[in-house]
Amino acid sequence: MKTFDELYPPEKTEQTMKVLRDMWLGKRKTVYSANADKPFYRQLQDEQDMIDRAAENILLNAGLPGFNIPRFMADFGTVSTAAYWGGERYRSSNGNPVIKPVINTADEADRVYPGSPEGGDAAKAVDIWRAVSDRLGTDRLYCSFIDIQGPLNTASLLWDQTDFMVSMITEPSKVHKLLEQVTDQLIGIMKGMIKNTGMISGPIWPYFWLPPDIGVAVTEDYMPLISPELYKEFGIPYLEKMNDAFGGLFIHCCGNYEHQIDNLIKARINLLGLELHYPYMRPETLFKAFGSSVLFVPFIGPHGHEEFSSVLDFMMYVENMRLPETRIWYTLFDSDPTFHRQVQFAEYLLD
Repeated sequence: MKTFDELYPPEKTEQTMKVLRDMWLGKRKTVYSANADKPFYRQLQDEQDMIDRAAENILLNAGLPGFNIPRFMADFGTVSTAAYWGGERYRSSNGNPVIKPVINTADEADRVYPGSPEGGDAAKAVDIWRAVSDRLGTDRLYCSFIDIQGPLNTASLLWDQTDFMVSMITEPSKVHKLLEQVTDQLIGIMKGMIKNTGMISGPIWPYFWLPPDIGVAVTEDYMPLISPELYKEFGIPYLEKMNDAFGGLFIHCCGNYEHQIDNLIKARINLLGLELHYPYMRPETLFKAFGSSVLFVPFIGPHGHEEFSSVLDFMMYVENMRLPETRIWYTLFDSDPTFHRQVQFAEYLLD
């Protein structure tokens, strides 16, 4: 079997990173990356099993087409950021990581504090990344951030969600105080992982490479749930603070946030990109609103598959909606039946 360095020669990785940097900087219109679905290792409870599977997966990824950077995906679930406040973690009936809120009323919001941002799942991620690197015999493996849920998402995992939303109206100062604390913690987690690895590749989702000197990615699934007025008050200021810390933001949201587009456009944010999560967001809406200013990463959710016969058909639909200035990064998965035809189509679209 070939070694990591044989499969990922330094000169090829450097060239790939140059192409992807150009993409983030607006110098290219289209790129694509490909990902091996198996062996799957994200959110496994057995750390040794995660190490074994991750090493195998990373080697398999080297044989796929596209602009791919070798990386370990440090995914321990959406509860990673909230867990710093000490809530009880458990697995749901379908195996997903869940956490109990530590705040049930606004009065309790003043009495919670997080642990060290360099501990928790960030420390676990660094340890496992080092173990996978050792297994592969390399010092050139990248590591993703843990699942960085944005300020509102994280706060909603800490605070009973009904009371959290009501408190935006009845106790806004306490909501702001917690969001300030959460935002500082998120910045500390990411800065700690950057320092302790020196090899951060970007988020755990979407599957792309975003070097932290350009910016970071956050999950903003709370955008669809509140009004533009509430998001302007309780969402945007904390995204702006994260933007100030890292110089740019990519936003993932797997819901309909069309009512927040104006907030995003007017925010003091270097908005690097957005996930186009179909069918909740329509490409024609986003392409028209943001033009060439952001990079789009299309993804078709479960309900979207009802409209298309394949992922390839979805890609063709996106291209039909595309404007001349639209910039797109396609992330492909080798288990899809139309994978090889998707690759051919993506290759045709390259600059």
